[in-house]
Amino acid sequence: MASTSVRNKGEENTNLMAAERYPMDGFIKLILAILLMVAPFKVEDYLSFGIIALYLIFVSWVFKVNLRTIAISGTSFGIIVLFPYFFGLLVNALFYYFTHNALFVFQGFGPVFNRLFKLFVIWYVSILYFHTTPMQIFIGMLDKFLLPLKKLGLPTQDYLKVIMCIVVQLKETGAEMKKSVSEKMRSVVGEGKRRFKIDVGGISKVIVGLIVDSFEKLDKIQEYVDQVKPEDLFHYRFKLSGRDGGAIFSFLIFVGIIWIIERGIIL
Repeated sequence: MASTSVRNKGEENTNLMAAERYPMDGFIKLILAILLMVAPFKVEDYLSFGIIALYLIFVSWVFKVNLRTIAISGTSFGIIVLFPYFFGLLVNALFYYFTHNALFVFQGFGPVFNRLFKLFVIWYVSILYFHTTPMQIFIGMLDKFLLPLKKLGLPTQDYLKVIMCIVVQLKETGAEMKKSVSEKMRSVVGEGKRRFKIDVGGISKVIVGLIVDSFEKLDKIQEYVDQVKPEDLFHYRFKLSGRDGGAIFSFLIFVGIIWIIERGIIL
């Protein structure tokens, strides 16, 4: 048990050192991300939307975001946002067809594109931020932001420690759990000709097993929380670097181009 604790502590310290060496400061990146998410709400020209899209591509290239992450972002956006939105449009069209109520009149593809583009920017920038920012840094920033509450006696650091412990444990057991579930599901679903012969009793045993494992994980997380210290899990220290200056400069150029377009100076 002691060796496990020492190993976990060593791994967390290594992660913290790696997080501190990350190219951009987490707070500056957060401010720029928020401003970028607000940008589509402040523009009206469709050319400005194109510039925002190009800037997102540029940022993705700078941070070397792989295609898998982009594909996951697009797929999740389609499932969680696009599908319900277009289903709502279909229901709205049906209501208008049967009631002829002006409340359900289709407003055109322009407003639809406008709303979806704004939602996509918020969605993609959020994923981009958390993909390129170590969780230790983000939780460390939350700890700094919640310092006034901590001064008032609220145990905010303890809550953040629990969150970080859960994240660490999920990272350690995620791949193992996925492999275990896949093997169990193959055994109860079957392969080849038996693919559609699903063993309901077997599936119920898999679900019960997952529930039991989750309770065991809770005990393990509680033990980990009692052993580890907050400073071993998360830390944030503001540090301005040349990359931060370059990011701010590129964002100012981006804002300048948007301002010129919106003022009609170019077109």
